[in-house]
Amino acid sequence: MSETPPRPWYASGLRFTCQQCGKCCRGPEPGYVWVSEDEIRALAKRLSMSVDSFGRAYLRRIGARFSLVERANHDCIFWKDGAGCTVYEQRPRQCRTFPFWEEFIETKEARESISWCKGKDSGRVYVAGEIQALARDEGETGA
Repeated sequence: MSETPPRPWYASGLRFTCQQCGKCCRGPEPGYVWVSEDEIRALAKRLSMSVDSFGRAYLRRIGARFSLVERANHDCIFWKDGAGCTVYEQRPRQCRTFPFWEEFIETKEARESISWCKGKDSGRVYVAGEIQALARDEGETGA
């Protein structure tokens, strides 16, 4: 007989609705927005570019993976003041699953570390199973 895993601290769900404020898309520190081959193709199509042209303009290789390039101020290359995310409908999975990354749901304190996120604790309730799927990078969401 196997033991039932403990209920996560967020068992009753967590609220989140993206406010497109850009705080997770903008500097001040450098970072990586990892993109898969499928995401690269979708972004290239969105911008009416070939995959090769898109890669030369918007990607950097980090080891065996690809990340979007950043602006000099560390903003995402697709963030535009006054317009927000210019590729929102095709944004990478990393962006779609925020703020349900493992590092932000591990504890209540970890969740509070993103108190700067305007969408945290507002809008739609995500149930524990959805949160866990997103944290495992398996979920699809309109977050």
